[in-house]
Amino acid sequence: MAPQAPSYLNEAEAAQYLGVSVKSLRRWRFDRRGPTYSKILGKLVRYTQQSLDSWMDEQTISHDPQ
Repeated sequence: MAPQAPSYLNEAEAAQYLGVSVKSLRRWRFDRRGPTYSKILGKLVRYTQQSLDSWMDEQTISHDPQ
């Protein structure tokens, strides 16, 4: 079976997937601290679910017991 091509989510879909507002995603892009994204024709922003999942994994904070 061939690997499945990544599905792309627009800003609203990505924000809903992460449980944040579109405004938060835009602010994170501006600050260069959010999930990776693609920009199509210089203006259409798209995210892959894999990039959103990876970014969320990077945000995990663990507290080591002392």
